[in-house]
Amino acid sequence: MTVPTSIHPPAETPGSPSLLEAGTRERLLSGLGALYGELDAAIASANPLCRTSGDCCRFATYGHRLYATRVEAQYFALRHGWPARDFAQESCPYQKDRLCTAREGRPLGCRVFFCDPAWKGRGEELTELYLRRIGALSESLGIERDYRPFLEHLRGFRQEALQAEGHGEATWPS
Repeated sequence: MTVPTSIHPPAETPGSPSLLEAGTRERLLSGLGALYGELDAAIASANPLCRTSGDCCRFATYGHRLYATRVEAQYFALRHGWPARDFAQESCPYQKDRLCTAREGRPLGCRVFFCDPAWKGRGEELTELYLRRIGALSESLGIERDYRPFLEHLRGFRQEALQAEGHGEATWPS
């Protein structure tokens, strides 16, 4: 799948998630990668229906907001970068032609969300269980939990990168 040209590759700029101390970065990637692998296996065994409509990635249309912890957003940015330009809160900038271009690094909220009525309740159970485990991982890495809208994290990373590059303030707040 082609990544949209509006996505900035992971950067090696001060303040960016890729400049976490090397050991911390590796522990984050392996630890959260293992948790996501367990979660994905649990979801696959339940086999919820996905219509692959992309509706869930258009937040305003579907009536929800994607939240993530800081460590999840760092994991994502290390794997996929962050949007190079401003983007709307109404939809995910990683969606192209109604499909996700960043599936491997997507946060917990993306992984557990299905519009399948038979899935109702199970996603919430998995969210609670894995948020606790992600919180424990964050604590072990010395990274604050900072649970907020996912796109705000990405805006913050972009803002930090622009400031570190000497471009001053970005045109939108983090």
